[in-house]
This record gives sequence, structure tokens and C-alpha cells, in this order.
Amino acid sequence: MVYESILEKLFDEKNDDVIELTQSDGKVVKFEQVAVVVYGSQYYAILHPIELKEDEVVIFKLNENDEDSLELVVDEELSKNILEVYKEDVVEDN
Repeated sequence: MVYESILEKLFDEKNDDVIELTQSDGKVVKFEQVAVVVYGSQYYAILHPIELKEDEVVIFKLNENDEDSLELVVDEELSKNILEVYKEDVVEDN
């Protein structure tokens, strides 16, 4: 399927394609999507870098504006809170 934006791809529950993001230095990093969660009133994507260990994830804030973009979450406390919401969602689904 062809997506108009990265956000459209992330919000597609049936999507299992690799997500490729380009860093500021031009390097392309490939990710598997773990989840999209809501924390506060903001959406966050939890992605697993394919080249890293199985249990490592990276969290991005989804910016829904004219340019639909992702912003790396660097705040450790915020990251912990987002992962806690994800864990609670997984428990509820099981």
C-alpha cells in the first residue's frame, strides 16, 4: 500500500512494513513498529530499530501538522511514562 504520510502508515493497524527514517546525516534507519500510544493528549510511536537488540525501542512524538513529522523523545521520564501506558494497554488486550 502507498501511504501519503508517515503518520498514515503508523496509524494503519494492518501495516507490518518496515519503517525507514532518514537521520539528519542522511543515514537511513529501519524500524519495526511496536505501537502507537496516547499519553496526555499526544500520540507517540514506539519503534524497534531492526539493527539493535530485540528489547530496545525508540520513542517518537507524532507531530500532526502540515508536514507530518516525528520528533525523537529524549526525556527519560517521559519515555518511561509512555512505555508504562504501552504495558498497561498490552495487559488490557490480553
